[in-house]
Amino acid sequence: MKAKILKPQRHKVHQEKPYGRGSINLCAFVVLLLLPVPPVIAQNGTTVDQKMIRVATINDPKLIEFFLFEFLITDTLVNKMEIIDATSNGFGIEDLVKCYPSERIYVPTPSDTAQKIMNAWKFTANYQIVTQNSPPEVFEGTKTDAAPNAILAGLLRGLQRNYKDASIKFYFERDANTATFEMWGYNPTRLSYTAAPPPMPDTVTAYDVLSVTYQDTLVVADTTIYDLLYISRTVSDTVFVGADEFRVKEPAYLPPPEPKPKSKSGNKSEIWRKP
Repeated sequence: MKAKILKPQRHKVHQEKPYGRGSINLCAFVVLLLLPVPPVIAQNGTTVDQKMIRVATINDPKLIEFFLFEFLITDTLVNKMEIIDATSNGFGIEDLVKCYPSERIYVPTPSDTAQKIMNAWKFTANYQIVTQNSPPEVFEGTKTDAAPNAILAGLLRGLQRNYKDASIKFYFERDANTATFEMWGYNPTRLSYTAAPPPMPDTVTAYDVLSVTYQDTLVVADTTIYDLLYISRTVSDTVFVGADEFRVKEPAYLPPPEPKPKSKSGNKSEIWRKP
């Protein structure tokens, strides 16, 4: 323990101990939520809110021993260590170190060796999207990331029905036993319940029979679910027949027969006498 007081010897010891990427991979990265309390404006004008920060959780005994020696931490028993990115600019100086099981908190001053190890710690979300405020239909049926985009579309669809404003914050976490959902930073007066539309039935039990007799006429059926529109159409075909099929034999034209001459009276035919 006396060697921990001598700073030159401390750096010399660490240069002889290699801590490569294999030790860093044993670190588990989680996201810590600070005090899940909805924003409250106190009488003195203080606003209480919450934010997401990065936390590196170290469980490897050798790496814990390394950082205990680097940060001059005097805890004798430490089985887990959390390095909290309190400055939100990466792990390093002016951050916080929490040891378990004592739960004591220290402010570290890392050496160059320790800082190089912490510089490799990066938190990467499995899925993240930052885009303009778009309707749910934009995120439905996408070719890439279809499942997470569908979850986002469902969330946006619920917001459109029940919240008539833009500013809002969410936190959601679920495991095998519990689910935690928090909502804050919104205008309560703009929050109102609207029932979701009924689901589309699997079988059709009712029909709307429509008869459209005029063109360019909009017909609205009396229904609250959906309309089935059956359109009957009559197709008339034109048959073109060649000119040769209409040709007739000679004579091509016959004049009408001449009428017989009438008598002077106009009622009887003339009587022809023999000479």
